[in-house]
Amino acid sequence: MKTSEMELPPHLYTRETSPCGTVTRFIIAPDKLVSWADEGRGDAILGLCHTIYEREIASIDTWERDRIRQLEEEWKTAGDDWDIQVRSFVKVKRYHTTREDVVREAEQKRANARARMTEHQSAIEKLVQEAREFISAHHAHQDEDNMLTYLLAIAAIGAVAYTLAT
Repeated sequence: MKTSEMELPPHLYTRETSPCGTVTRFIIAPDKLVSWADEGRGDAILGLCHTIYEREIASIDTWERDRIRQLEEEWKTAGDDWDIQVRSFVKVKRYHTTREDVVREAEQKRANARARMTEHQSAIEKLVQEAREFISAHHAHQDEDNMLTYLLAIAAIGAVAYTLAT
């Protein structure tokens, strides 16, 4: 799953504008991402993925209900020209076959939604892990820079103290 396809809360993004001001990019801030992922008991990712999944399932349920309702209306109004017995048999058989197809397609859509939820959750967890690694590498490098600054400051203070003492 591409980072651009992930659905993440908007507060995790940092807006970055090019120097000329014509291009604006939205970048995921690593510190905000890690902080968000660790929120509560650390189940923010699971909560987000379940919310998206439930929204997809509700959409699929609505589609299925509407399609079955449409089939029922077609069944009631179809074929006034045929013999009543033949028409009833054909209509009932066609209605049940088509209804089964709709139910089967809805179940397939639900299974696909579950798979997407699992894939989305794994992709976010991978992104959080990468953000943690980035932060730790960045802080380690920053700590090395700070240590060099402290050593230079101590050397300067020692030089000044030596100059004043002599």
